[in-house]
Amino acid sequence: MPSVALQIQQQQTGNKDNMSKKRQLPEIASEKQTDPMEEYAEEIHSFYKIVEGQNRPHNYLWSYSRITPRVRSSLVNLIVEVHQKLHLSPETLHLTVSIFDRFLSQESVVRVEAKLVGMCAMHIASKYEEVYTPLLQDFSDIWMLRYSTSDVLKMEKKILNRLEWCLSLPTPYMFLVRYINIEKVDKEMECMIFFFSELALTQHFLIEMCPSLLAASCVYAARCTLKKNPLWTKTLQRCTRYSEPQLIECTQILRYAHSQAPKSIMNAVYNKYSHERFQKVALYAPAEVEAWNN
Repeated sequence: MPSVALQIQQQQTGNKDNMSKKRQLPEIASEKQTDPMEEYAEEIHSFYKIVEGQNRPHNYLWSYSRITPRVRSSLVNLIVEVHQKLHLSPETLHLTVSIFDRFLSQESVVRVEAKLVGMCAMHIASKYEEVYTPLLQDFSDIWMLRYSTSDVLKMEKKILNRLEWCLSLPTPYMFLVRYINIEKVDKEMECMIFFFSELALTQHFLIEMCPSLLAASCVYAARCTLKKNPLWTKTLQRCTRYSEPQLIECTQILRYAHSQAPKSIMNAVYNKYSHERFQKVALYAPAEVEAWNN
């Protein structure tokens, strides 16, 4: 029979082993659960595909006499600039433009009010997506608007009532995150994809496009620009549920927008993605059209 001293030593050794295992458990758990939603990613993606057609904006610009495609582009360009200055999340940017377009699809506003709608859309989106929402005064100062707080809140209420308080519809960004995670892209490719996704926000031709198709086209445009081979993988086709021919029309619009961006006065997206922080992806030459015929 072991001595009392030996029993105590064995017990202490065992306790140390148990404590060591307990210390390791959180580390192992954190490695295995880096994305707690991954288990449900496919179901979430399928749900987004089902509901993405609901409450989509229509191309309202053809029915407006005051808000032209150029006016919309300048407003979205301003939205991108303000979004960058306030260091808001990508989700907030995409939701802002979604709210802006959906509201103007249903409500007629004069040109001078469109800027207020843009600011209110961003304020609503930031309250929905951000952990810390910038102060309303910060928005007013950056947007250079001098409306009273009551006027701003009145417009926000008008927007939310018109949209029936429905803010949970999928945006292209939600699909992009899924596609990027599936393909496991590098930093340069990720920046190029997001460059095209933000460039797409400025294009009035794409207002009515399904978010999943637009997101897939952004990935395809990025792969064409970076001359990846193959241009469209079986994994991406299975994940996005779009074949390569289905993406060409939208990609041609994105390619043209990329080619015109350097000489456009509404170049917030181009300037943003010309910085080192974003791998200077905007400075790449636009994709060759011949690549889409391979």
